Amino acid sequence: MVLGPFATSADLGTRLGRDLLDVEQAQADRLLADASNLIRMEAGYQQISRVTNDTAVLRGSGRSVLTLPQRPVRDVTAVAGLPPAAWEWDGGERLTRTDGCLWTGPVTVTYSHGFDTADIAFQVAVSVACDAVKRVLANLDLVRQRSIDDYSETLVDARASLLTGEADTIRRAFGIQDWGVSG
Repeated sequence: MVLGPFATSADLGTRLGRDLLDVEQAQADRLLADASNLIRMEAGYQQISRVTNDTAVLRGSGRSVLTLPQRPVRDVTAVAGLPPAAWEWDGGERLTRTDGCLWTGPVTVTYSHGFDTADIAFQVAVSVACDAVKRVLANLDLVRQRSIDDYSETLVDARASLLTGEADTIRRAFGIQDWGVSG
């Protein structure tokens, strides 16, 4: 599944306080996609964007509780090969076998997860993506330091990357506790 960028070039233009030039538009779209991928990576490879009826094949390990990988889980609609009475969703991230059996072998789960674009957490991702791209657009030549006579200026690393504070914000907003099977 290809996931799009959190922010659009229009979002970036709004944060810059101006319309983007045509030449900036394509570059901004690519940079926003790159920044969104960095955010997902920092968030423990969470997709973050809302996905409805996603199908995940998970590995059972002989336990009664299975943890779904993408958060937040919005609903669980099916577990392949099992009737709804054989499992229970806790309203969070876990599925429990209610039929006395354990999760074994591959387990195919259909569920919805992620944030809507109006959710505050999603808007944090938009803001961080735009800030990362603004740094690049302000320093397209990737200049680290420049000096003229007795004046010297050191610039922020302009590569599409997350600053420490941004990475901390993303980890707090989207970080996960654990993966896979528990219980």
